[in-house]
Amino acid sequence: MEWRLICSPALPGAWNMAIDEAMLLAHSVGLTPPTLRLYRWQPPAISLGLLQPFEAINETACHQLGFEIVRRPSGGGAVLHQHEITYAVVVDGRLCPYGSSVMSTYRWLSEGLKAGLKRLGVDISSSTPPINASSAAPKTFCFAQMTDADLSINNRKLGGSAQARKRNFLLQHGSIPLRLDMVAIEKIFGAVEWERFTCVEEVLGRSVPLDEFAVALVQGFSEALGITFNLSGLTPTEHKLADLLFRHKYETVEWTKERRTRPELIREVEAILSSR
Repeated sequence: MEWRLICSPALPGAWNMAIDEAMLLAHSVGLTPPTLRLYRWQPPAISLGLLQPFEAINETACHQLGFEIVRRPSGGGAVLHQHEITYAVVVDGRLCPYGSSVMSTYRWLSEGLKAGLKRLGVDISSSTPPINASSAAPKTFCFAQMTDADLSINNRKLGGSAQARKRNFLLQHGSIPLRLDMVAIEKIFGAVEWERFTCVEEVLGRSVPLDEFAVALVQGFSEALGITFNLSGLTPTEHKLADLLFRHKYETVEWTKERRTRPELIREVEAILSSR
């Protein structure tokens, strides 16, 4: 199975979300192969889940600490993107050997994540069962709660993922922090229970360079899912879509605070896809 691999430079949050959605749109109409994209955030950012109230975070603290705020096209809780490489996958869910449901595809793609982490020395298979998601954990900060879609080790959350779908096609992107900024987390989200989550460097007891993490993740997906990667970039159509989505969706206050977009945006997206 051949996939495209994209290694993006560090970008603002609105651009990262626009590119992820552009990849999903292009793949859903057959313009691109399945894709794994690895990227960073500059400046650091807080990404809100699709349905999450904007008031769930401390906006003033975000600005004071230099964090941008963006809303994802996927669900889940707010994530602090700082010391990490984020991954995004676009693929036809029907390729999943376990079925195309949300949880089946989470399970499938998690095999690549686990294999990548194992190459670093983090053995997710040693995890205990996840914390009950109905417990009294704070619901604002993604890493303060656990779901069946998450990676955990020793009953502590290590990685979170979320999906957006277009018919049978999915975008799954996720965060596995290399280290955690405790001061920023508490200022933005309030008091959290630190024993509920962890990071790669805490588990390993050493610092992990970004490049080392990225190589391990690519190798993990390749080995666990039987993928051959071809290093490439965005297509011209994806560039057009990303630019449109950046300017008229992810960079706008209407989307970030209220989940509202211009009605004509859908028509403009369809025009780009039909003119390929």
